[in-house]
Amino acid sequence: MADNPLLPKDRLRELHALMRRIRATDRRKSKSSREALLATALIHLSIGDLVSGRADDATLRALAPKSKAGEDAHDVPQSLRIPLCAGAARGMQTAGTDRIAIAFTEAGAPETGWADALRWAHRDHLPFLFIVADNGTRTGKGTSRNGPALLWPELTKLAHGIHLPHFPVDGEDAVAVYRVMQETSARARAGGGPSVIWAMLSAEPLGPRQQPLKRLDAYMATRGIRL
Repeated sequence: MADNPLLPKDRLRELHALMRRIRATDRRKSKSSREALLATALIHLSIGDLVSGRADDATLRALAPKSKAGEDAHDVPQSLRIPLCAGAARGMQTAGTDRIAIAFTEAGAPETGWADALRWAHRDHLPFLFIVADNGTRTGKGTSRNGPALLWPELTKLAHGIHLPHFPVDGEDAVAVYRVMQETSARARAGGGPSVIWAMLSAEPLGPRQQPLKRLDAYMATRGIRL
């Protein structure tokens, strides 16, 4: 069987290994399985790209590529994290590089300035990706001093108003998230501007056959790919 140029066999094996590593080391209290989401995002990055996660996300901090100066994008004021990440994307754009900035967060999290940061990034075509994990457990509504709640209805209202690309995806399907990350990261690097990836995760622990790794195993088996 001919290899798939969009997702080659060796790339799938690399993705599988990274998911296993994340599965073994992730210590977040959440019951959600996020190894597919983290692995498929991180596998598209390289030195010079910037990744920012919430302060308690030790797994993302450990795996994110470091800048050439060894800077850690997690070491910024949490109240300004999203605007600063968009600002970093502006710097990358001004420098004429093909680097991108990515901010990870969770639905319902109190992220100050996320809406304004997305408006700015979209207006100026900044190389910025905003990845939101949503396990359906946060139900905050309306607005606060930090701006509109970071929930799917608020995000879609903003996105439709400014024509911002936003992609809901099954965050436990590694192949699906990989393809969205592949498209959005390539678009951002080429000057096409920002995108939002909204990844749905299960609120409750998954059964053995539903785990992201098992789903990837099944996909690889259909393609005849051995580890």
